[in-house]
Formats: sequence, C-alpha cells, structure tokens
Amino acid sequence: MEKDDVLVVEAEILPDGLGSWVIKAINKETGEERYCKTIEEYNAFLNECVYSTQKDNFQATWNESPKATPEMIADVRQKLMKFYDQINQVDQ
Repeated sequence: MEKDDVLVVEAEILPDGLGSWVIKAINKETGEERYCKTIEEYNAFLNECVYSTQKDNFQATWNESPKATPEMIADVRQKLMKFYDQINQVDQ
C-alpha cells in the first residue's frame, strides 16, 4: 500500500471546560478540523473525510491527550467500543 493512498485523520481528546470532553479531529489531507462532542459526531466526520477524498485506504490515529484526564480518556474509549460493537451487531 502506497503512503499516498492513505487518508489519515488524527484525533485528540480535550477537556470541554464543562467537566467533560470533546474530540478534536483533523483531516490531514485537507486540514479540516472538527470538534466532536459525541462519538457519533466523530464517526460522521470520519465518514465525511472518506467520502470527500479520493483515497482508497483510511487510518484513524489517536494522538496523546495530555490535557484530558484519565477518566475522560477511559470514557471515550468505552463509548467508542460500545459504538463499534453496536455497528458490528447490525452488520451481522
């Protein structure tokens, strides 16, 4: 797989200032940034990135989140796993 054929979207968990979190996601090809308040918003952004580019392959990369608390990171991880488990159940 050629590196030029891979669309990379980077994500980082940030505090939202209200005791919760947001996911800052960046489409590395276009430079578009999105602040996602839910896993569903993050997933929608990933889908938009894939559909708006001509890339055949996709890679979601999580950066370190030094400003997020361990509880925020655990919450995002748990919600991501639950979200993707639900998607996989629908596909079966």
